[in-house]
Amino acid sequence: MRILYLEDDPANLALFDRIAQLYGDEIITVAHPEDAIAELQSDAFDLIVADVYLGTGVMDGIEFAEYLRGAGLQTPIISITAYDFEEYERRSEEAGAEYHIVKPIAVNDLIAVINQFRA
Repeated sequence: MRILYLEDDPANLALFDRIAQLYGDEIITVAHPEDAIAELQSDAFDLIVADVYLGTGVMDGIEFAEYLRGAGLQTPIISITAYDFEEYERRSEEAGAEYHIVKPIAVNDLIAVINQFRA
């Protein structure tokens, strides 16, 4: 499975990379929404994972999901955040994300969520 991961935290990137290696997935990681959009324009992905807070001040992960859905992209999106507020879950759902994860998440739970999107 090809996964695009929009994340600015190196520790979270390392965790995802280990999970991808376990399953033979190809993971492309980017830290900025603009880079993610460029990747999506040049390659197809099976899953997109986007951190909600990116620290860029330009577009957060929820706005990124809204942008993708507005552009007609139907690739499944998982939003991930450290903010455990119902507002973020609601906003993620409204933006078109199929799943909303609150950090920290156990590795087995994360794997179970990702496996839901395997063909």
